[in-house]
Amino acid sequence: MFQNPSTIWIEIVVLLAVISFLLFLFIRYLYRKKNGLPTGECACCSNKGKGLIKAYHKTYKKNGN
Repeated sequence: MFQNPSTIWIEIVVLLAVISFLLFLFIRYLYRKKNGLPTGECACCSNKGKGLIKAYHKTYKKNGN
């Protein structure tokens, strides 16, 4: 790494891109933890239940019974 002077700028750009991506993931994780939002595996499926409930109520409307 950083041996060939003609490709040093490419290595620096790639290194900065990787560091910024990892920093973004870490900051997003901290934001979700601070605000009580789901993190990890449950983050992707937390909204699916709400959508299923809305679809159920749309199909089977509540009766006055």
